[in-house]
Amino acid sequence: MKRQLLFSALFLMTLYSQAQTSDVEFGVKGGINYASYRVPNAIFDVHKGKLGFYLGGFATIDIADKFKVQPELLFALQGSRLVIRDIEIREAADEPPKRGDFIKNINEYTIALPIMGQYHINEKFYLEGGPQLGFIISTKEKLITSPTDDPQFNAASNPDPDTFDAGVAFGAGYNLSPILVLNARYYYGFINRNNGLYSSVLNLGLEYKL
Repeated sequence: MKRQLLFSALFLMTLYSQAQTSDVEFGVKGGINYASYRVPNAIFDVHKGKLGFYLGGFATIDIADKFKVQPELLFALQGSRLVIRDIEIREAADEPPKRGDFIKNINEYTIALPIMGQYHINEKFYLEGGPQLGFIISTKEKLITSPTDDPQFNAASNPDPDTFDAGVAFGAGYNLSPILVLNARYYYGFINRNNGLYSSVLNLGLEYKL
């Protein structure tokens, strides 16, 4: 956790120093996301998407006539939904089996640091892409439904989750006004987290230039 805070502080100091020598706009942003885990080559994928949110700030730095760089510092609720349909549980040999769905929300509270390069096609529309780092500061699992009350069966599926993520993000934006921007972005995680799981997040929200 201390390393995460130190990295965030250095990131903000870099933004501040860059702002002294460049044409920079600052702003705040927020919106909803749809997050899940990718499981490459899985025969049966039990991880489904779930809704969350993100909010934070950004600095847009002019590099050339149509090219800008936008570093961001975001707080996000991400994760996945674990869904296993119609499973059968027998709690004891002399008891009848119980059937039902097993559904659990996996909530990841994350600090995300995207650095997006933006190409402005015209005054209204731009495309963007760039690297993104993520620091998972807390992971919580919430049981939604289960065919059994057995605490061992319903226990956390990953009691010691990984806390670092990295990947690439790409998307597009549309200037609704000189200070308000509609932005859509997809994050594709590269880090093999939690025994073969990779992050996948779709963001949709608004940016407000200060």
